[in-house]
Amino acid sequence: MSGRPHAAGPGAAQGGVFGSLQRTLATLVALAHTRLDLASAEVEEQAARLVSLLMWGVAAVFVASATLLVCALALVVVFWETHRVLIATVIAVLALIAAAITIYGFISRVRARPRLFEATLAELARDHERLTRQ
Repeated sequence: MSGRPHAAGPGAAQGGVFGSLQRTLATLVALAHTRLDLASAEVEEQAARLVSLLMWGVAAVFVASATLLVCALALVVVFWETHRVLIATVIAVLALIAAAITIYGFISRVRARPRLFEATLAELARDHERLTRQ
């Protein structure tokens, strides 16, 4: 036997400082992977929500515009001989009111969107709290 300390085998390294460091690093990598998956899912949700909002907005504008145009023309034709200027003015005011209501509804929906990466940030905050308590 020599006077040197016995070299540790691969099994002994897992129980030592390097093994503990390796397990901690593996845990941190797994934690980062989970958080990135969550962030990716949130980005996909926001992109799908944006596309949906745009499609509904375009459809609403098209249908509303076509409806208003047909109604306005019908009213002007009906009252052509007697009150065509009055009817045209009333139609213009109603269209202005409808536009204001529509713009208000659109802005309120845009402002009501969830915060980007809200769930990811909440999970990271919980992780930070758990790690600082230990």
